[in-house]
This record gives sequence, structure tokens and C-alpha cells, in this order.
Amino acid sequence: MFKSLYFKIVLILLIFIVAVMCAVSAILMNGVSSYFAGQFSVQMEECFGKETILYGELQEAAKDVQDAAGMKEILSSYGSILGIDAYRNYYVLDGDGNMLTGSDAKLGAQLEITPNLLSAMDGRYDNRIISGTEYADWALPLAEGEVIVYVKDSLEEVQQLNQVIFSIIIQAMFVGILIAILLSFFLAKAITSPIQRLTWGTRLVAEGDFTQPIEVNSRDELGILTENFNYMKDQLKDTLDEVSGEREKLRTVLACMRDAVFTFSAGGKLLHWNDSAAQLYRNSFGQEGDAVLDTCLEEMDIPLQRENGRLRLTSPDAAVERSQDGFVFRDRIFAGRVFDVSFGVIRYAEGRKKVPGCILIAHDVTGRYELDESRREFVANVSHELRTPLTSIKGATETVLSDPEMDEEMREYFLDMILSESDRMTRIVSDLLVLSRLDNKRTKWQVELFDMPSSVRRLCEVMRTDLEAHGHTISCTMEEDLPMVTGDRQRLEQVVINIISNAIKYTPEGGHIDVALFREGDRLVTTVTDNGVGIPEEDIAHIFERFYRVEKSRTSDAGGTGLGLAIAKELVEAHGGQISIQSKLNEGTQVRIELPFVGKLKPAEEE
Repeated sequence: MFKSLYFKIVLILLIFIVAVMCAVSAILMNGVSSYFAGQFSVQMEECFGKETILYGELQEAAKDVQDAAGMKEILSSYGSILGIDAYRNYYVLDGDGNMLTGSDAKLGAQLEITPNLLSAMDGRYDNRIISGTEYADWALPLAEGEVIVYVKDSLEEVQQLNQVIFSIIIQAMFVGILIAILLSFFLAKAITSPIQRLTWGTRLVAEGDFTQPIEVNSRDELGILTENFNYMKDQLKDTLDEVSGEREKLRTVLACMRDAVFTFSAGGKLLHWNDSAAQLYRNSFGQEGDAVLDTCLEEMDIPLQRENGRLRLTSPDAAVERSQDGFVFRDRIFAGRVFDVSFGVIRYAEGRKKVPGCILIAHDVTGRYELDESRREFVANVSHELRTPLTSIKGATETVLSDPEMDEEMREYFLDMILSESDRMTRIVSDLLVLSRLDNKRTKWQVELFDMPSSVRRLCEVMRTDLEAHGHTISCTMEEDLPMVTGDRQRLEQVVINIISNAIKYTPEGGHIDVALFREGDRLVTTVTDNGVGIPEEDIAHIFERFYRVEKSRTSDAGGTGLGLAIAKELVEAHGGQISIQSKLNEGTQVRIELPFVGKLKPAEEE
């Protein structure tokens, strides 16, 4: 309470009233005393001046020192002029200050020797009114100092007047205090009410509530201050909303980024990371700790070292791209993935200063890296596959051309070789074109509703000649009342032919191949099982990759290109199905094809 502005205003006004009244009281009482003393001095000068009649009469009477009664009679006759009353008396004294006669014998017997009286006893007429004394006196030496006329006023009348004035001032002061209290109440209310509203508004703003405007009740300085506060509040709200929006956008961007983003202080302390960075760190490097930056540099094999709050390149000849604010390290392999790692310099606020730090961004380029590797491997495989028949064609052609007299049987052998290798090249190019159309979504599908069991049964009969050539037997078992299938019949038959052909190729003479069709839920399952050479376990995971062949030298003899199963997988998955292989080495292989009865393909005209 005592520290409130209201109390201070009331106290200041009270102190002001009391101080003013005290000053007025002192000035008035001092003025009354000074005025009375001045009037006394003027009156005495007018009465006792050497040119006055009274002075002449007194001087004449003083020649006879023993005639004090005559002097008393003269003074009594001038009593009204001298202002003689109960507070002012006159005395006739000898040269030593002893009273001879006077208006009040009792008081005259107790006269004190005052400075004015002392001067008269010395024969000097030198009267002074001394401020602050309780009396006023005047001494007139006569007959060369033998007789002294002395007038003394006790100033009790002045004191009584001063007491009356003081009493009036005290009463006025109490009235003024009451008025000051009332005025200070309204004044303090007028000042503190807007300030209290401002205080309430600032508290709401500090708590984050910008919806309550402060009412403006006046056009004075406090009203203008309130208006400016409301304007400031609105501007602050807009600024905070903008900052909050930008922060939320940044948080959303960082949260949605698949790149791992770390930010560090100059000392290597982790400042922030997004969800991708946290997941990468915990899954790859372990739990969070104080040495996150050092751990990242070590695990990612980044040739940078922290030194005095800065990052220094430890290997000048390292494969690194320099940017304006840092470095970019390409194809860093860790945690089973491939990343492009960028380091840059950032500045962030620490207290009121801007201090440097660094940012690490790990961009996952595994897809691009694998695509580049796959492209390089694809080019190498295509070059190898085309070079083999080209070499054979070139060699056979040169042989025929170099020997014009070659016998007919030998010539036909080399020409058959040229034709066979040309057909092989045609099959490779055709398979590559099929894969290219599938990759680029440019395949023209002939979608229709057809009977898959009938098609498979027909294909088994068509391939029976090839089966008998290898001494194989084939069996077809089909569940009854299987629904029709929607899809590209020619493409699906190509898949089945490819699978059966592989079973024929990789099954020793006299083997058995079993083809079965049955229903599982809303899918038609086709299995092709053989008792052939089988596939090593480590090769099964790669069996559907392009140009991948098991025991390449043996499959090369069988005429494979390594594209058949890749094409089959693309065609089946384009219909919304799945294809898988189960195999054991030297025991046999089973290929399982699952197709939905209603495929996801649409006719070309609908697309």
C-alpha cells in the first residue's frame, strides 16, 4: 500500500499543504512582528525627534535632574501619541539606568539593560529594533546623558495577534488537508485508473492474450499512451503470429523432410535435429549423447575435425566439393544406405549475441546410387549379351567369306550359326523393348475376360513336343469351376510359357513338370513345379533381377539371357499379382503366380 502511486500522490499533496501553511504562517507572523517593530520605530522617531515639541519640552525639563515629576507629566500628556497602554510604558531614568519615575513603577524596578538603553547611558542616541526579541524599546538621552527617557513595549499584543494568526492557519491547514485528501483521491484515481488498466493489459499480453483492448477514456497523455499501447499490442500480435507461422512452417518442413538435418553449436553441442535425423542417429549410431557431432563425423567417415570451435578438413586431397559456406561429401556409405553429406556454417542467437555454429544435412541418395550402379551393370550386361552373338556371327561370316571353296555342308553349318545367333540377338532386343515399355508405362494392353485354365491346358499341349524332346513328362491339375480372369491373355500366356520353358531347360532328361491351378480367396494361383537342378539359396533373392543368371556358364549354354523372369515379374505385377520362387539345390523348383480375378489393368482406349 505504502508503495502505491495512489498513496504517494496523497502524501505529496499533504506534505505540500502542510509546507505551504507553515511557510504562510512564518511569513505572516514574521511580517506582523516586522510591521509592528517598524511602526514602533517610526512612531518613536516622530515623537522624540530633535525638531519635535516633545523633545524640546523634555530637554528643558531635564535641565533639572531632580524634576522627574515634571518629565512624567510631560510624557503622560503625550501618552496617546506615544501609544502608551497596558503593553507599552515610559520611564525616566538617571544616567546609570535607575528609574526615577514611570508609568509602571513595578515594571520599571525590573528593567533590563538593553543595547538601546546601554547606548543612551553612554550618551548616544542610537536605537535599533532587534528582530526576534520579545520586546521593543527606545532610549532618549537628555542633559548629556544625565537623564534618559525610556519607552519599552512588551510586544504581548503582537504575540497575541500571532497566536490568533497561527490558530487561523492551523484551522485553514486542516481544512486544506481535507480538501487535499479529496482532491488527491480524484487526482490519483484519474492517474492510476489508466495505469491500472495498462498494467492489466500488459499482464494479459505477457500471458499471451492479445484479444482484450484497453478502453481509452481521455485524450490526455495517458489516453495517448493507452492508444499507443493498443497499437503496440496489435503490432506485437501480428509479429508473433508471423513468427509463429514461420516457425511452424519451418518445423513442418523439417518434420516432413526425408533428409536428416542436424545443427550444432561452435563447441559441437547438438542444438536441434529433425525426426529423420533422430531416427537415423538412434538406429545407426546409438543413443543420444553429448558427442553427437563427433559420432557423426566418425561413423560417416567425414574427413573433418573440430578445432577451436571450427571444422578443419583433415585430408586436403579428399573427394569433397567446396561450397560458399562449407563442404559436400558425396556417396558416404553407412547404416546400409548411401548419403550425400553437406556441412555449412550457421549463425544463431545466444543471449544477445550472434554466435557461429554448423549444420549437417545427410541426403539419402541410395536410390540414385543403386540406379547408377544398375545402369552401369545393365549397360555392361547388354554389351556382353550382344557381343557374344555378334562375335559368333562375325566369326562365322569371316570363315565363309575366307573359304569360297568350302563344302556345302560346312557352309550350311556356319550359315545356321549366323541365323541362330541373329535370332538370339532379336530375342534380346525384343526382351529389352518389352522391359522398356513396361518401365515407361507405354505397353499397350489387350485386356479381356478369358478362361485361364483353358489357356494353360492349351499351352501344355503346345509345348508337349519340346517336353518329349527332353524326355520330360507334364501333368496339369486344375480346380473345378474356377472364375474367369480379367487381363491381357497374350502377356499372361507369355509368362506361363517362360516359366515352363525354364523348367524344361533346367530339369535333367526324364524329369517331371507339374502345373496346378487353384483358388485362394479372390486370387487365382498357378504353380509350376519341377524336379530339376534347383537354385542355390543365395541366388533366390536375386533371381528376378535383370540379366541375373545362376551359374552363368551353364545358363549360357542353355541359351538364357537373364531377362525372362524379370519380364515375367513386371507383367504379373502390372496385373496386380505376385510371383515367387521356392527352390532347393538338386531337388527342384516351384514358381508360384498369384493373379486377381479382376486385374487392375484398363484397356488402352480407356487409358
